[in-house]
Amino acid sequence: MTPRRDPAAIARAARRVRRLLVPYHRARVIGLDQIPSGPALYVANHNGGFYTGDTYLFGAAVHHARGLADTPWVLTHQLGLTLLGRWLRPLGAVPADAATAAALLASGDKVLVYPGSDADGARRWTDRHKVVFEGRVGHARLAVACGVPVIPVAAAGAHNTAVVLYDGAAIARMLRTQRWLRLARWPLLLSLPWGLTFLPAVPYLPLPARITILIGPPLHFPRHGPDAAADDSYVQHCAGRIHSAVQDLLDPTATGMTNL
Repeated sequence: MTPRRDPAAIARAARRVRRLLVPYHRARVIGLDQIPSGPALYVANHNGGFYTGDTYLFGAAVHHARGLADTPWVLTHQLGLTLLGRWLRPLGAVPADAATAAALLASGDKVLVYPGSDADGARRWTDRHKVVFEGRVGHARLAVACGVPVIPVAAAGAHNTAVVLYDGAAIARMLRTQRWLRLARWPLLLSLPWGLTFLPAVPYLPLPARITILIGPPLHFPRHGPDAAADDSYVQHCAGRIHSAVQDLLDPTATGMTNL
């Protein structure tokens, strides 16, 4: 079934984000002019565990500056859809599977993916300037198969809304949460108002961290289509280019935002 979103709900949510979250996080989105017309895959780093304020800040900024056509559908973890799908689906949240994403791209839409998923979102606070995709290549294979450009996006400061002390990868393996929750991390988090928590999906009051979202120039891949997507070495090369592009945006020495 073709997913649907509610333009009126998106517009309302975008206004609320600009009124509440933008001043709270002193947020800026830089590089909106880099976004090309037509279908494309936004590829971003993931932050803040269960709180994904940078997703809303990015979507609201794109909606305000570029309109609904460039506002992304968001590939969303099944746990998020299970808990919050009633509110997220009208805003464009869809299951994080290749078939859904490919159908949306084929219809001319833009899609946002977080390749690192919980591994990136639950990385230690000391690794907040690192992009953790763990060698995943599905996003690159999708872009190559569909023949669409990749737009790199990085949210600097968004991993300061709470403090991840330990990512809990070993605990997740022991509990086999990848099998029954599709989670590879079980983080130890320091957040408000709970203090220390040791659970994978804890809603919390985000710290008023300053968030700056940077959008890089689109990446185009000369080979595309089914044959190119079946070439593992080529897909790996494309995934490496994407990872480097997002990491370069996040690198504080490159951006000059060393205090984030």
